[in-house]
Amino acid sequence: MYASLLLVVTLLTFIGLDLAGQDYYKLLGVSRSASDKEIKKAFKKLAIKLHPDKNPGNSDVEKQFQSINAAYSVLSDPEKRRVYDQFGEEGLKDGNRGGGGGWNDIFGNFFGGGGRRQGGRQEMKKGPNIVVELQCTLEDLYNGRDFEVLQRRQVLCPHCRGTGADDPNDVTNCPVCGGSGVKIVNQQLAPGFVQRVQTTCDHCHGKGKIMNSVCTHCHGTKVQKGEQLLMIFIEKGMPNGHEIVSPSDSDENPEEEPGDVVFKIKTLPHKTFVRQGNDLKMTMKISLLQALVGFEVSFNHLDGHEVSLSRKDVTPPGFLQTVKGEGMPIHEMPSNKGNLQITYEIIFPRTVTEEQKTEFKRVLTK
Repeated sequence: MYASLLLVVTLLTFIGLDLAGQDYYKLLGVSRSASDKEIKKAFKKLAIKLHPDKNPGNSDVEKQFQSINAAYSVLSDPEKRRVYDQFGEEGLKDGNRGGGGGWNDIFGNFFGGGGRRQGGRQEMKKGPNIVVELQCTLEDLYNGRDFEVLQRRQVLCPHCRGTGADDPNDVTNCPVCGGSGVKIVNQQLAPGFVQRVQTTCDHCHGKGKIMNSVCTHCHGTKVQKGEQLLMIFIEKGMPNGHEIVSPSDSDENPEEEPGDVVFKIKTLPHKTFVRQGNDLKMTMKISLLQALVGFEVSFNHLDGHEVSLSRKDVTPPGFLQTVKGEGMPIHEMPSNKGNLQITYEIIFPRTVTEEQKTEFKRVLTK
């Protein structure tokens, strides 16, 4: 038994050294509040200095080069950086978000428990989406358009990166639950009958972490107000109500993955055209004379090209003419278009002279 225990302690010592990990920010020589640009600049400078081609045969420099590459791959990715800031290197392993694995898993696996411990902290839940109505003209949907949208949202504090502590070393595992966020308590059901129940740790309120200092920037709230510029591309032919998703751009919270910002298209009324699926409808007004003897007319379409119309026959009121290929571009197949349906409205003269009446009777009674 003593030999087995000694083996476990030895094993845990080596594993503990591995789990400790390295401080990615210190590796790159930047602060935890460093901007993306500062991180990129620091990495580039170190990469040039430590590149194996400049230090052939130096295994120590090669290890440093691998370390800064690993650090940059995390800190240059917003989601990985957010997880790392809150849960460290362990939080990035196997989709773990802090608390999963760790000592309980090691003991469980060693003594035959196997698998992840129950109640360990799982994947981060995703926060709620934000739905934004995006008003578009028919011209926008016919031609396509880029939108720039200034979004105001909640972001993690740039100083503490969502930990709430003034120094990252001041965030430690809860001494009661060991960082799991849960604890096991005994409940007596009846004399001689005791049930072991898992419950949220009341010391850390289920967070698994304890702050020993308070961030001077956000005062421990972990978040602040921020804004970002989102680029939204309206594709040709997108239908009314179509949703454009900007992933993970909703409010940031320390313990959940940001939701999406969903832009929902609302088509504004147009003075000439009415959209019906991939078709367009319009009303064309012509004079009584044009209705009787024929006409040639033209108008400018939504992209400015000219559409010519002509008739030689009599055009009765309400006559419907279909012009193929002059409707809306079909979404995701913009080279194909729907049809244009034109309803003709006859403009009658408000008054006619006696001479005109006589002439009309002469012509119409032949």
